[in-house]
Amino acid sequence: MIAAGSLNRRLTLYAPVTNRSETGTEKPGWRTFATVYAAQENLSLREIERTSGLTSVAEAKFVIRYRQGITERFEAVCEKRRYSVIAVEEIGLHEGLRLLVKAL
Repeated sequence: MIAAGSLNRRLTLYAPVTNRSETGTEKPGWRTFATVYAAQENLSLREIERTSGLTSVAEAKFVIRYRQGITERFEAVCEKRRYSVIAVEEIGLHEGLRLLVKAL
């Protein structure tokens, strides 16, 4: 179980959507998926090495309570800073999620 006292940052998650204008053209956009409390943790050397093979290297890590539907296509905002989610890892059995992010 994730201790409530460690979740001390407000994190807003955005899901990608396709908006259709009145003329029928499709335009990509974002909608608010959820606003949650998170704990920001330091990246371990192993996490940095593991994400170095990806196109973008993780810059921060947030831990949140488990929430279904969060993917690597999401973006997040914490303390007026926008991040792109590059990896989502489940902690335990639906206990929490670890989000590895890169600043935009």
